[in-house]
Amino acid sequence: MSQVSKVFPLDNEQQVEVKVKENRFDFEIDEMLAITQEEHSEFPFIPVSPCLGYSRGLYPEHPLLVGLLLGFLYHESLTGETDERIQTIAKAINSKNRSKMIQALNMVESNKLGHYPPTRFLGLSERAVNLGQSIFSLFDDDVMFLASTRDKIISHPPLLDHSDIVDPQERLYFYTKDKDFFDNDERVAIIDNHLLNGNSVLNLIKKIYDKCPERETFTVLTPIDLRSQSVKEAFSSLEKSLNIKINIISLMSFDVEITAIDHETKDLIQNELLDNQKHDTKVQYYSLRNVINDHFIVKAQNMLRDGTIHDNPYFISTGRFTLNGKEQQVSEDLFQRMGELLNDFLDDSPKFVIGIGEFLYVPLQIARYLPGKEIRVQGTTRFNFDSSTLKHSNKKISFMSPLERTITHYLYNLEIDQYEQIIVFVERLRHKTEIDDIVQQLKILGAKSILVIEMTSIAFNEDRHE
Repeated sequence: MSQVSKVFPLDNEQQVEVKVKENRFDFEIDEMLAITQEEHSEFPFIPVSPCLGYSRGLYPEHPLLVGLLLGFLYHESLTGETDERIQTIAKAINSKNRSKMIQALNMVESNKLGHYPPTRFLGLSERAVNLGQSIFSLFDDDVMFLASTRDKIISHPPLLDHSDIVDPQERLYFYTKDKDFFDNDERVAIIDNHLLNGNSVLNLIKKIYDKCPERETFTVLTPIDLRSQSVKEAFSSLEKSLNIKINIISLMSFDVEITAIDHETKDLIQNELLDNQKHDTKVQYYSLRNVINDHFIVKAQNMLRDGTIHDNPYFISTGRFTLNGKEQQVSEDLFQRMGELLNDFLDDSPKFVIGIGEFLYVPLQIARYLPGKEIRVQGTTRFNFDSSTLKHSNKKISFMSPLERTITHYLYNLEIDQYEQIIVFVERLRHKTEIDDIVQQLKILGAKSILVIEMTSIAFNEDRHE
């Protein structure tokens, strides 16, 4: 039987007490929720869903199954019918057994679902785009997925732009090659990595409604719902003011209360940078651009924070610029081919697969087809958690983002000598020097080899070895 409540300490003589309200699949609290704190943040705490792969390494099938489970719940809400595969997926997730996860994932992919009218799925925020694409991947027919991005792409006017609630200096953009994205009767589903104050979701619903006032129903899909009564009332208020319906679907929901700390606890861990003792590690660089059809590449210009403009190719299998059901199926076949191609560089030893920032769904998929059983995948994040309640290592590294060097990224819960091979996936690079900072930091982990994989530049293969 899973826990029904838990107290998470904060570092300012306060604590967060959560009580489970709904937990249909009997998930453990620590598997679905951790509490983090970021220095100088206006928020007393930031919730994290460990099941999404941004706070610790997971088997590649794990986050994909979490998304598919939410997808089945969405289908259940539309049809009133419960697919028998729901319990198989939930049991595979709870088992923490990779073989069972592989079986469950293969079972789903052999028989996807259709529904009409088809849904428009929107992945909101860096840590929700891979979750959103996993949900979307359950359905075939004419469904479409659109991922948000922080990239300011000046060659393509955004369909929507949206303030980032956690980082007010940033904006989230939705770009689409399909100008009719909202023009029909399709349902709208918004995916976020958690619901707490709900402002980001509410603001996005308002923006979509302003564009398409005929929209009557919105669905929000999230692993964890932490909304207070006042936040729920804000959702109800928006429903009444716009005459719409907002449905919330989550895997777990909680009552949350911040109180004064009542006893000393050691659950709060201060995150520390790993000591800079680099090992002798072989580094290789390789591009997969030559196996990607030109249809899946969008050539664009993006502007960095300092005003610099770059010509950049984007890989649309990420969901940026929209992805439809047929393109998703082609992409899944392509991911398998990519994984099999990378077998030439790898053996059966333990592997750590890293996706840079928003680019995590593609590495998760490719990692399924790499050799060996012990493969963990994790995404980097720009959030600097000074402390957390994650029940793993408190060691982290920081590095300059290869896509914009003024932005620092972090990778958490690291152990030295845990993996023999590290594979880093980045969507685009012009030269290997752009990713040198993370490569040098990863040498601390003691792996025998690091393989850097870039997706969109053929010229990158001309400078392959370090």
